[in-house]
Amino acid sequence: MVGGTTALAESAALASTSGLAEVSLAGRPESVSAARRFVRGILNGCPRADDLSLAVSELATNAFAWSAAGHGGTFTVRVRTASRWARVEVTDPGPAAASPAGPGNGWGLQIVAAVTDRAGATIGPGTARTGWAEVTWPPEGTP
Repeated sequence: MVGGTTALAESAALASTSGLAEVSLAGRPESVSAARRFVRGILNGCPRADDLSLAVSELATNAFAWSAAGHGGTFTVRVRTASRWARVEVTDPGPAAASPAGPGNGWGLQIVAAVTDRAGATIGPGTARTGWAEVTWPPEGTP
């Protein structure tokens, strides 16, 4: 893991003041759980933290499974927050391999879309790919 426990804690503190935190992780399967911990730490107390934790799991899995990150590279997890809104982004170095859905794959992005309010992907700069997901929630006390 490129970003260790200390880096995760420092990023969580940064997000509380700036609304933005990020960490770079090695393109390995164990980095998916590190990405989840990072997002949960940043979104502690957020009513939609579980949704974004699930979304980042799927996006991080795609980053190491389908990009150069999984071949000795890294990917970046970014969390942006504002009042009653949060967004996670996972950026990999590309190229993002396109593969038709088949047994054992193809459901991750559908899961992300199902548990978040908006989700998508952008390409660039260069071949980098960023998968993202956003959630909102009503003010406290709203039925």
